[in-house]
Amino acid sequence: MVMAARLLLLEGVVDTDTHTTATPVAPRAPLASVVTSRALYQSANEALKAVQDDYLYWTEKLTDTSLQLSYAVIAANWAVFGSVDKLLSNFWSRLSMGLVVSALLLSVFSAKWMGELHRKQVNHAESDLGRWGAEFKENAGKRVPWPFTSRIERLGRVTRELKAWLPLLAGMAFLIALLYR
Repeated sequence: MVMAARLLLLEGVVDTDTHTTATPVAPRAPLASVVTSRALYQSANEALKAVQDDYLYWTEKLTDTSLQLSYAVIAANWAVFGSVDKLLSNFWSRLSMGLVVSALLLSVFSAKWMGELHRKQVNHAESDLGRWGAEFKENAGKRVPWPFTSRIERLGRVTRELKAWLPLLAGMAFLIALLYR
């Protein structure tokens, strides 16, 4: 949806020749007039929703690519070393596999923990809707984790970092193992 809106805006700004594969040519209107007369977002809330949607998209991509890279590192280690004994005899291969297994365990553990923290927050909201409404009014517009909690925010931040770095470090360890096998 967001990408489609961006493309629509670009179609109005940039004139393209549909019969060739050439890059777009000159703009039809100055950018300032496009922004003020036909803005991509009609309100601050709409823009915030777009940022949130993209954030959710990219964090989901991080989870997907982390998992794919983990599987690739396991397969590569197995393909190169061929047996458990050979794999375990190389320090870098052991480190690579250890990091990958840690990443996979982290993914399962953090998903479970995050689910439980969100369940508690839902129970908190449903147990007293008046209090929930008051919390909304108190926290609206502030830089606070509400409607989430500090624990949810911290766990999310730590999990994202580990999902990015553990598989990457595992891949690097595998490449070193490949050089020193």
